[in-house]
Amino acid sequence: MPRSWIRAVFARHSWGPCSTWHSKVRQKSEVDIVVSEDLNGTVKFSSSLPYPNNLNSVLAERLEKWLQLMLMWHPRQRGTDPKYGPNGCFKALDDILNLKLVHILNMVTGTIHTYPVTEDESLQSLKARIQQDTGIPEEDQELLQEAGLALIPDKPATQCISDGKLNEGRTLDMDLVFLFDNSKITYETQISPRPQPESVSCILQEPKRNLAFFQLRKVWGQVWHSIQTLKEDCNRLQQGQRAAMMNLLRNNSCLSKMKNSMASMSQQLKAKLDFFKTSIQIDLEKYSEQTEFGITSDKLLLAWREMEQAVELCGRENEVKLLVERMMALQTDIVDLQRSPMGRKQGGTLDDLEEQARELYRRLREKPRDQRTEGDSQEMVRLLLQAIQSFEKKVRVIYTQLSKTVVCKQKALELLPKVEEVVSLMNEDEKTVVRLQEKRQKELWNLLKIACSKVRGPVSGSPDSMNASRLSQPGQLMSQPSTASNSLPEPAKKSEELVAEAHNLCTLLENAIQDTVREQDQSFTALDWSWLQTEEEEHSCLEQAS
Repeated sequence: MPRSWIRAVFARHSWGPCSTWHSKVRQKSEVDIVVSEDLNGTVKFSSSLPYPNNLNSVLAERLEKWLQLMLMWHPRQRGTDPKYGPNGCFKALDDILNLKLVHILNMVTGTIHTYPVTEDESLQSLKARIQQDTGIPEEDQELLQEAGLALIPDKPATQCISDGKLNEGRTLDMDLVFLFDNSKITYETQISPRPQPESVSCILQEPKRNLAFFQLRKVWGQVWHSIQTLKEDCNRLQQGQRAAMMNLLRNNSCLSKMKNSMASMSQQLKAKLDFFKTSIQIDLEKYSEQTEFGITSDKLLLAWREMEQAVELCGRENEVKLLVERMMALQTDIVDLQRSPMGRKQGGTLDDLEEQARELYRRLREKPRDQRTEGDSQEMVRLLLQAIQSFEKKVRVIYTQLSKTVVCKQKALELLPKVEEVVSLMNEDEKTVVRLQEKRQKELWNLLKIACSKVRGPVSGSPDSMNASRLSQPGQLMSQPSTASNSLPEPAKKSEELVAEAHNLCTLLENAIQDTVREQDQSFTALDWSWLQTEEEEHSCLEQAS
C-alpha cells in the first residue's frame, strides 16, 4: 500500500511518527479495508466500510470487494480483478457505476431492500426475489410508486427507475417503491431506530466522559448523522403512507364515477319501470272494462299478470340505496384522513433537532486551535435522545394513519365489485323491461287483429280495403258469424250475439249515412244554377275579347 494513502487516512490521528502507525497498519489481513481507533485507543481492522454511510447495501458490498483489490499490499496483485485480470479494476468499477438498482421500502418492517436488475427482467422475477427476502407472497405484494401508482405487471422491473437515477448510491432522494402486504388490514409499529456506531453508543452510556478534541469531532459528526438518518427514515415512512393515501384516492375516484353512473342508470331504469307499470295497469283496466261486451283472452290476461310480476323484481333500488350509503360513509372517513395533519405535511421536531445538532458540530469544528481542548458530549447526547423519542412518537402516528388508510382502501376494494355487479344487474333489468315492452306491444296488436277478424271476418289487407268492404257491402258483415254460431259453446254464443248486435247497429249507421248523402245530392240539384255560364257561352266571350 502506498505510504501516501496511509498518510492521508491517518494524518489526523495522534499515532506519532509515520513508522509507528505504518507498523500498525501492516497488521491488516488481505480482506481488511478499514482501520480505526476506538475511544479507548484500540486499533481495529474491518472488512466492511465504516458505518454510518450513505451507500445502499448492494453498492456497499461491491465497493468493499473492489477496495479489497485496490488495497492489496503486493504491487503486482493490487488492482487485479478475478474476472477482468490485471488492471481489471477499472472495468470492475464501470460495472458498479452502470448498475440499475431498484429500491424497495418494506412498509411492514421499514427496511429498504435494494435489487440490481437488468433491462429485460420482468416484474414477476423481481417479486420472487422480494418474497425470498421479506416472506410476503407474490400474490399479496402491492408495489406502489410515490404518486400512488401501482407497477404495471406487463412492463419490466426497470419501470420504476427514472433516467437520472439509474445508479444512485445514496439512499437519500432515490426512487423508492413502497411494498405493502395486502394480507394485512392493520399495520403495527415494528420500526425501531437504526443501531448506533460504537462510539455513539459509548457516549450514550457515559455522556459526561471527557474526550479529546479529535474524538469529539468524530463522535459528534456521527451523532449529527444519526439524527439526520432518523429524520430521513421518518420522511420515507411518511412518503409510503402518502403513497397509500394517493392510491386510496385513485380507487375512490374510480368508485365515485361508478357510483354516479350507477345512480344515473338507476333513475333511468326507474323511469322506464314506472312507464311500463303504468302502461300495464291501463291495459288491465281497459281490458276489464270491455270484457262484458268485447273480447276476452285468458292467455293474454295471464301474460299481462306475469309481466306485472316480472317487473316487480327489477329496479335494484334497495341495493343501490345501500351501496350509496356505504360509499358516503367511506367518503366521510377519507375526508377525515385528509384533514389529519399527518396526511398533509412533513417535518417538525426532527428537523429542528437536526438543525441544532448541525450547528453544534459546526461550532466545534470552527473552534480556534488554542481552544480545542477536551470536553464532554452531554448536549449532543440530549439532542440524540430527543430525536429518538420524537422518531418513535412520529412513527406511531404514521402507522396509525397508515392502518386507517388501509382499512378505507379495503372497504373501497370491497365496494367496487359490488357496484359492478349491481350495474350489471340493472343492465339486465333494462333489457328485461325492453323485452317485456316489445312483448306487450305484440300482444296488443294480436288482440287488435283478433278484434278485426271477429268484426269483418278474415283480415283482407289495408285499411282502405277494409273501409271499402264495410261501406259497399254492409249486409255481408253479419254473414260470417251466423254460419258457425250453432256449434259454439254458450259463452262464445253470447259473444257472437253481441257481435251480431253490433253489426246491426253498424248497418243502420251506414244506411243513415247513405240516405244523408243522397238527400244532400237532391238538395244541391234543386238550387238555382242559372248564373253559371255554359261552355259555349264562355267560348264566344273569349273570341270577342280577342
